[in-house]
Amino acid sequence: MRELFRRLGVLTLLFLAVVFNFTVRDSFVRLYRVDMGKEYRSAYSGSQGTFGAMAAAGTFIRSNTPFMPITEFIDSKTENRLIVVEGEPWPEIFAGVISPSPKSPIAWREAGKNYGQSFYFHGEEAPFPPMVSELAEKDESFRYLKYFSAAGSQFLGMAIEGPGTALDNGVPPAVARPFRPLAVWPLLLGAALYLFLPRKKHPAGTIVYPRWSAVILPDILSFLMTGFFLGLPMVLAVHIFNSSSILDFREGSAWFTLMFWLMGLIFASILYWSAKYASFALQILPGEMHLETLGKQLRISFADIASAGFEDYRTPRWLRTILFIAGLANWRMMGQALLLSSRTDWGMELTLRNGETVTFLCSNIPGADRIFKALRLHKVPFSQELERMTSETDENAPKEKN
Repeated sequence: MRELFRRLGVLTLLFLAVVFNFTVRDSFVRLYRVDMGKEYRSAYSGSQGTFGAMAAAGTFIRSNTPFMPITEFIDSKTENRLIVVEGEPWPEIFAGVISPSPKSPIAWREAGKNYGQSFYFHGEEAPFPPMVSELAEKDESFRYLKYFSAAGSQFLGMAIEGPGTALDNGVPPAVARPFRPLAVWPLLLGAALYLFLPRKKHPAGTIVYPRWSAVILPDILSFLMTGFFLGLPMVLAVHIFNSSSILDFREGSAWFTLMFWLMGLIFASILYWSAKYASFALQILPGEMHLETLGKQLRISFADIASAGFEDYRTPRWLRTILFIAGLANWRMMGQALLLSSRTDWGMELTLRNGETVTFLCSNIPGADRIFKALRLHKVPFSQELERMTSETDENAPKEKN
């Protein structure tokens, strides 16, 4: 079972790396500068660069808007939407947002330019939790922040955003995904487990599957595709449901996530078969065979074998059906369904004289013809289907040199 445990361990570490990489915080606070003087001038002066209907509408609105002093203008604009702040850490926050600088302590919080110049904090970060809670209770998401500094009153806009909105607006990864730097460690540990966990050595002449084509390539395909389908809902669900919870049945994100994870498990099932290939080893000894499979080690005397039959190792019908159904929505899955359906993996079932049966794979394994020759040499009867398959294998086997 060592080969199966190897892959299950790597798969667990891969899932942990995906979780670390894509886990996102649940709420964010976006801060940006508000120039009240500029907005005041804009309200009572013509807008440069506007023509036609928009310019006419703006002129009409301004002509019918009663003039008011700037203090009254600010009061009307911020009415019921203003929070006055004081004390630490507000001086640092206001200075960093109003006068951005690469040397500012909050420079690393600056968002991309998708939505102007903004700076992000997460909702659980001081001093924002009381504000976030208050706005959540009122089902609101915006406030003006006012701070009295030596230079006079300063204003910031504060918007509360869900993870999907924040990611669309360019929230820095360091703010949005706090565990991403840790993702590399499960990946490295998984790679070490896969590469350096000792593999069992076999004597010369042992019949085994080719490691590259039968073991390593299927493993790589399985890990890549499984990781893709495990991580995809962690990206899509956040944007679709604007929530960090990907397993919420009330919102529906859980059904969305489980659908993709089921696809990932289909690809993860490849690891079971590659573990079987990696574990298989058969030695043909005088008068007996020493067989190693996944979780079993057997010494079988040729004299104890009553008959040899055909065993079908094709992908289960239910799995092929699921892949075909998934292929209706994703053409890549249809390709995988067609590939698995075209495989004709087969093996041998040995019926012993005590009634027990032993099965193992034979297709695509170098040296399989030696097994058939040894059984024939000891007069073990073959079923008709096995006889047909082994005859084809014998014909395609390399001829021994005299």
